[in-house]
Amino acid sequence: MSEFDLSVVISTYARPVQVREAIAAIVAQDHPGPIETIVVWDKNEPEWELAVDDPHRPVRILFNDHGNGLPGSRNCGAEAASAPVLGFCDDDDLWLPSKARHQLALLEATGADTSITNLAVEIEGNLVAKGEDGTVLRFSDLLRARRPEACMCTAVVRKEAFWDVIGPMDEHIPGGYAEDYDWMLRAARHQPIAVHPEPLLRVGWDVQSHFRDQWPAWEAALSQVLDRNPEFASEPRGRARVEGQVAVAIAAQGRRSEALEHIRATLGWSWREPRAYLALLIAAGVPAERIGAALNKRGKGL
Repeated sequence: MSEFDLSVVISTYARPVQVREAIAAIVAQDHPGPIETIVVWDKNEPEWELAVDDPHRPVRILFNDHGNGLPGSRNCGAEAASAPVLGFCDDDDLWLPSKARHQLALLEATGADTSITNLAVEIEGNLVAKGEDGTVLRFSDLLRARRPEACMCTAVVRKEAFWDVIGPMDEHIPGGYAEDYDWMLRAARHQPIAVHPEPLLRVGWDVQSHFRDQWPAWEAALSQVLDRNPEFASEPRGRARVEGQVAVAIAAQGRRSEALEHIRATLGWSWREPRAYLALLIAAGVPAERIGAALNKRGKGL
């Protein structure tokens, strides 16, 4: 039997201030049992001095020896975890004090393998709640929409299910992009995901994303998501959304004629998909970065 109730993996890269805040938020959880924090440094030298030898709230420091950025660092931490339940956090996110307590109780009450919570996004100093009402997230829900609350930083999952049933993070997904969406689709395909409706994760939207504007990775990873989930054909709006993102990525790389083909495919699935029209603007010469920056100020993304 493990000496810990929960192991939380924090993935970090080049954010020394934010990672300290993320660690402090895990250590400050009001769950009465012991929680292990594992901080995995990706690419840069770990700050070994942040390790804490505390039997109730230890902090362990690791270097990502798996590679491929975020999915590799999550797997590296999960591999080293001692507890039967795993949680995940990025260095620019903060767990609110009751997150561990509520989600461990939710797993116990429902028997689910995975639970998530709603979240609060900080946009220019204001907190905006994200997420839907309801206590269950199904596979069909994730085909229909890429729900913001369905991300690894809200997830708490039984370790056995993570490794042996759902499977770990895909370390081969191009650029590590969409790794959380890929994993959530697999988790929801396995069984419905239990949802705690309160926003128990605070996301720093204003922090520069390591994935922003990496268009080849966007294109390849999202194309892979479509290939792996043929069920998107049963949800035209969801298929159009991902096709539209692929069209945006292709247009941003300057491949205009190919982008127009994907725009037509997107509109074939749903003429209401706004990314088709954004991709058209980009193909006409409007910088994708300008459109992305304008959307980010409103708490939205391409």
